[in-house]
Amino acid sequence: MVITEVNLIGITPEVIRDEDFENIKKSFESRIDLIILRFETNKEFNKHHENFVALAKDVDKELSINSRHIDQIPKNSNLHLNSKDLLRLAQRPISTSLLLGASCHNEAEVKQAKKIGCDYLLISPVYNTNGKEGIGWSHFKTLSALSTCPCFALGGMKKENIKDSLENGGQGVAGISLMND
Repeated sequence: MVITEVNLIGITPEVIRDEDFENIKKSFESRIDLIILRFETNKEFNKHHENFVALAKDVDKELSINSRHIDQIPKNSNLHLNSKDLLRLAQRPISTSLLLGASCHNEAEVKQAKKIGCDYLLISPVYNTNGKEGIGWSHFKTLSALSTCPCFALGGMKKENIKDSLENGGQGVAGISLMND
């Protein structure tokens, strides 16, 4: 599957309050092209999954599920691999008719994503976030050049950073904050 029209990928907060869902719904309807479901617990995933499936269907956009919920993922669901799960795989874990993404932080992870046929990558962190040192736009550009699929910048991103991503070989940006930006 190809995601050439996507510029903004939203990632759910780990815990969602009722009022958060309304904000997420508005951003998905208006500007977010793809949402990655990534919750703190499987209980939280089970609580919200069906609402997000219905929302994605209503607005005709894609939904992907983080691999931390691998035991909860319904068949025929798009999958987003965290870097730990990415490195454990010998081959693509889902059909090529479904969207497969991965979070990458270094050259080895980008090469592994290429090997198993990922459809998009989130390269991070570009900026310093939560005690993690950012790789910067120069290294983002280096890593995205190794990929054969669209790359999105993650880590301190705002909608305005789409231009920076495009100038450095990316296709757009991703982040939790984009859901309320």
